[in-house]
Amino acid sequence: MTYLLLLFLFILLYILTVELYPVRVLRARSSHLVPYTLPDLYLYSFQIHIHTQFSYDSLGKPEDLLRSADEEHIDYLIVTDHENDHIGHFSYKKIIAGVERKINDPKGKILGDLLEVGGLRVIAHPFKAKYEWKLPIPKDYFFELIDLKDALLEKKGMLLFLLPYLLVRGFFSIDGALEVLKKALPVEKYARRFMRTNINNPVLGGLDHHVKVYIREVGIKILLPDYRYSFRLMRNFLLSWRRVEDKEDFLEELKEGNIVISFDRKPTLFWEEKGLLKVLPPKECLLHCIKGEEEIHYAGTYFELEAKGKNLFIGYDYKLKLGRVFLGLKPMFIIFWTEDKNGRAPTA
Repeated sequence: MTYLLLLFLFILLYILTVELYPVRVLRARSSHLVPYTLPDLYLYSFQIHIHTQFSYDSLGKPEDLLRSADEEHIDYLIVTDHENDHIGHFSYKKIIAGVERKINDPKGKILGDLLEVGGLRVIAHPFKAKYEWKLPIPKDYFFELIDLKDALLEKKGMLLFLLPYLLVRGFFSIDGALEVLKKALPVEKYARRFMRTNINNPVLGGLDHHVKVYIREVGIKILLPDYRYSFRLMRNFLLSWRRVEDKEDFLEELKEGNIVISFDRKPTLFWEEKGLLKVLPPKECLLHCIKGEEEIHYAGTYFELEAKGKNLFIGYDYKLKLGRVFLGLKPMFIIFWTEDKNGRAPTA
């Protein structure tokens, strides 16, 4: 009986630790303003850095990609298979064909990894030593601030700790398990590293999704990992003042860099008005503002910020707040804003 009680207490402690991790103790300025008006913005959700069966190391089929996009309400899918754009030969309204290329010097040494989509260029895997960018960065290149696969694999210890909980929780609810998995994403580490550079390029989040196991029989279809899992963990939102008519128009508007990296299905809005950056998340959150060496925290439902220069904002959802103690934090969104042309917020 004693052993059963100890086992029960151990399991209870483990569940509480997972649910309430991570814990942050900090001073956060309260911000419970209400916007007088909302901007007339168009929102488009999109995913980038996806691999299909046309990549040598992925088994996913376009039909599975489209099914997951419909289930998760994703408007555009930018597929960047390795060294080819074969998927572009098919007439898929949601799919935009791109290419992932390794950039090598004459001796074959890797100088970086680049996603090419029409006239758009995205530096991929920027925080992975093997692919760290070693060339000058043109101002019109985008920066893959979060590479989902790299971010998760970097936290192997955390994944191992969460694994028992994820397996049990996932048996009852895949979405519930994915919500817990978001806690393993080291977004703050990448944000600080990016802010220490002299880069002012617009940022976005890439999935680098590869389907490694594909089983299909009559009435059975198993993809591991399923595209839907990555779509549920992270997506991008493009904010635009005008309606996008087609894929080509979308890519042109994307170059404006008005992007929210979102870890929530619901979008966070941001816009510039009368010298203030206004941020409206879908629900109350902890807002972490990084500007050089200065870091400020706010807690609330709407924010008006004097954001001059180079700024990066991370929104966190949390399970519980006790005074200055925030428990069960997980990322909600990332916004990069600068006074430079690239990455400038929409102006009301």
